[in-house]
Amino acid sequence: MSTLSPIAGLSEIAGQYGALLVDQFGTLHDGTVAYPHAADALRRFRESGGKVAVLSNSAKSGADNIVRLTKFGFGPEHFDAVVTSGDAAQAAIRSGALGAGFGAGAKVHISGKPGDDYGFDDLGFALTWPDEAEGIILAACQEPDRNWREQIRDLTPAAKRGVTIAVCNPDLEMLTPKGVRPSAGAIALELERKGAVLRYFGKPHVDIYRTALAALGNPPPMTVLAIGDSPEHDIAGAAGAGLDSVLLRTGILSNIDDASLQARLPKGARRVFSLAELRW
Repeated sequence: MSTLSPIAGLSEIAGQYGALLVDQFGTLHDGTVAYPHAADALRRFRESGGKVAVLSNSAKSGADNIVRLTKFGFGPEHFDAVVTSGDAAQAAIRSGALGAGFGAGAKVHISGKPGDDYGFDDLGFALTWPDEAEGIILAACQEPDRNWREQIRDLTPAAKRGVTIAVCNPDLEMLTPKGVRPSAGAIALELERKGAVLRYFGKPHVDIYRTALAALGNPPPMTVLAIGDSPEHDIAGAAGAGLDSVLLRTGILSNIDDASLQARLPKGARRVFSLAELRW
């Protein structure tokens, strides 16, 4: 089991690394406001010569998330690239890797916030209800507006038919104005228990790390530090990619005690630092 090494700020270890992979929700902002010291930390790291990629389990594209980050006060001085699970899913669909169920003209259901196509609208799908779908994109959980169990109920018949479900946000939990709630990854796990055929895109799966590191020029893994608030996604993903990491006590971990947090750390991780919030 990995152990946490507490630090007071990123400046204590920044000199050991040339690149950061930084989570978005719960790390840079909480969905409503930016964390007060996060922008300064990224700016100082880049001013020292480092590179930064924001790595997000968002079903929307990196371009869409750049617009979102701008609203929270983050701009070109804070990051070099934004890579999302939505980008990875769209690339797989365009390549044909997900099969005919996601081809041009296929009947596809997008499961997420009602009325949001999550940027998949230009792939030539015929959008439909899950009962008629040949492919399903699980983009987001509808919590807290709608109970997540109802979303599982809607998707279960298609799952039992063997319809491939592209999970474009593997997060198990998410931070909402009403507290920590189940996220799309929790829905995917329930559907898997019902026999669903799932394809995951995003952290902790290694493909998104390859994409993010390529966006930064493929630096050596020992020079890259991953930062986030989820042991199961940010820290486990970093471990799988051979990266050191920083676990923040913001976002979904703000009310977790030390013993519970330690129990959630992945086995085989490299160095894992602990930081109360992202600050220099």
